Amino acid sequence: MTFPPLVLIHLLAGSIGILAGFMVFVLPKYSPAHKVAGNSFLIAMLILGLTSVYVAYTRTIFLSLLNGVFICYLLATSWVTIKRKAGSSGYFEQLALVTVMAVAIMYFTFGIQAAHSETGKLHGFAPAIFYFFGGVASLAVLLDFRMIYCGGVTGRQRIIRHVWRMCFPMFMATASFFLGQAKLFPDPVRKIELLAIPVILVLLFSGYWLLRIKFSSFIKVPHQQ
Repeated sequence: MTFPPLVLIHLLAGSIGILAGFMVFVLPKYSPAHKVAGNSFLIAMLILGLTSVYVAYTRTIFLSLLNGVFICYLLATSWVTIKRKAGSSGYFEQLALVTVMAVAIMYFTFGIQAAHSETGKLHGFAPAIFYFFGGVASLAVLLDFRMIYCGGVTGRQRIIRHVWRMCFPMFMATASFFLGQAKLFPDPVRKIELLAIPVILVLLFSGYWLLRIKFSSFIKVPHQQ
């Protein structure tokens, strides 16, 4: 099976991003290896998101186009959360809020179109999938609005904002690769109970770290910059 160059880059970026993401989950936090894996994950996933937007646009796949924009938004805001001085926000966060508001509206718009279409789907996707991502995007809108209104985030909330905005793109990429592209796998492993394992692991790892950051007294909160 051959792929156009950009599609191949898209697949390679997704594969690297998923591998790096699992390394981030299991490597010791604040170690050099963890930092390298985190940077590799960020770069690979940004490439994945950007190529997803282009590929989806050329093929008129609205869900993938929105997902690509959403992934880039989540990664960018996650990175800025850590790099920006704690307890502060600026024009970037305001632009990000406008972007994710538009993404949320489009998710629900396409979901409604899918629900009212003759097939009950839009480009092969049922309304529920649009509503699901629209709900997550709406949550991001509310959190962004609260963050801007409060003038930024500090302490554990800052780390939680960073982590969940990295974890959700990892979930999106893993689910898309293992479940959405099941046809790429050999017949012996092309079984839902096997392909779902990485996706479930992402959810478990994400939940574990978010709960640990929220409730554990052993989590090191970076110094306020």
